[in-house]
Amino acid sequence: MVKKRLHAGHTRGATVHRADCTVIQRDANPISPDDARQVLTGDRAVFTACEFCQPGTAVGTSVQRRSPQL
Repeated sequence: MVKKRLHAGHTRGATVHRADCTVIQRDANPISPDDARQVLTGDRAVFTACEFCQPGTAVGTSVQRRSPQL
């Protein structure tokens, strides 16, 4: 599942979640496992992994990105 970024100037990109994640608080769109693998290994300014559900483990990628420290 992908939850859109809050607004264009927000420091975190869209957030990727597992479908069963309980911290999704807004509308999210489904994403295929292949697409999830691709975006989780890409630019974290565009997509970030949910730190709670860690979707990378579900799609077979060990990349777990943390949000940049402010």
